[in-house]
Amino acid sequence: MRSSVSTHAESNPRRAAVALLAAAAALVVGVDGSGPADDGLALTAGGAAHAASIQGPRRSALERLEEGDAIRKRLLLRGGRFELTPTVGFTLNDAFQRNLLVGAHLAYHLNDDWGIGATVMGGFAFNSGLADRIEDERPEKADAGAFSNVGFLGTVEVLYAPLVGKFALFGRSVLNYDLHLLAGLGGTLISGSSDVESATPTGVVGIGLRTFVTHGMALNIEVRDYIYSAALNSVVEPQGDGEQSTSADSNISNNFAVTVGFGFYFPQDPEVSD
Repeated sequence: MRSSVSTHAESNPRRAAVALLAAAAALVVGVDGSGPADDGLALTAGGAAHAASIQGPRRSALERLEEGDAIRKRLLLRGGRFELTPTVGFTLNDAFQRNLLVGAHLAYHLNDDWGIGATVMGGFAFNSGLADRIEDERPEKADAGAFSNVGFLGTVEVLYAPLVGKFALFGRSVLNYDLHLLAGLGGTLISGSSDVESATPTGVVGIGLRTFVTHGMALNIEVRDYIYSAALNSVVEPQGDGEQSTSADSNISNNFAVTVGFGFYFPQDPEVSD
């Protein structure tokens, strides 16, 4: 009985040692990648590498934006369209004669940013407060002299729209707008007496706000600076024989005008960007 018990007790440590060795071997196999579980990891890593080779290198967000337009399916409200805008306006800084301007603006927009156009306007004059005061207080001087006014303005212009956007009107309608710049050359006919009448080269620069009330019509408000040389008025100069003569001095000046127009665009339906 004693010998059998001792034999059974000795076999249990041997079995425990064998179990520990088997577990250690299993751990070693899992770590060095020789087992079947590691084959699955190798296949997964190989598939990811293959997918990466197909997709190519990762690109930055800036590189992806540079591949196409930042805004897609945008209405090209200017590009490739003709614009005809009947226009009225008035001059701002005349000393003696205010000028009501009536005319039209015709343009072709090469793309949504750039365009070329022409503006023609006729002038209708009325006295400023200073001219009325001179006529009341010095009527003989006013009768002998004359005040100049704008008879006609005509310019050819380059147009550029650096800023476009949308805004909500009363929370109901969404309207498109653009802020645009213009610069050009032309001529001005100055009217009045023979002393002040002239035809003078003219430069123009300006800034405007165009608001599209529909896709084919727009309200256009501009501030323009017409730069030309002209005499504001003729003055009376006494002569030694008791006679009088008139003279007028021309000076280059900035003549500011505000114009308001309502434009029609052709074709009426604008293109849409890709």
